[in-house]
Amino acid sequence: MEIKSSKPITLSEAKGILDKRKEEGELGYEQSQAVDSSGKFAWTEPKKAEKALESIAKVEKISPEMAVKIVDVRPDNAATLKAILVKDRVELSEDEINDILKELI
Repeated sequence: MEIKSSKPITLSEAKGILDKRKEEGELGYEQSQAVDSSGKFAWTEPKKAEKALESIAKVEKISPEMAVKIVDVRPDNAATLKAILVKDRVELSEDEINDILKELI
């Protein structure tokens, strides 16, 4: 199998893709496990996750991978969001943090 492109996607998007493949035919063991995991941890529908991702990705300091992580974790307070951001040494203003948290509600 050849990889033609790669981009980070949210758990909700992965669940949507795997659900479509499941309807088309039988999934392998790893894919079945991924469907189960994504069903447990995906917090919203793919379209809502994509909307939140697009909004968060507009913040220049946040990479696409970091935006996906934020959407997947769905922090509910500033301290949790800052804990995610500290890994890449990203510092945001309180307004930017509040805007991100509002997108995830």
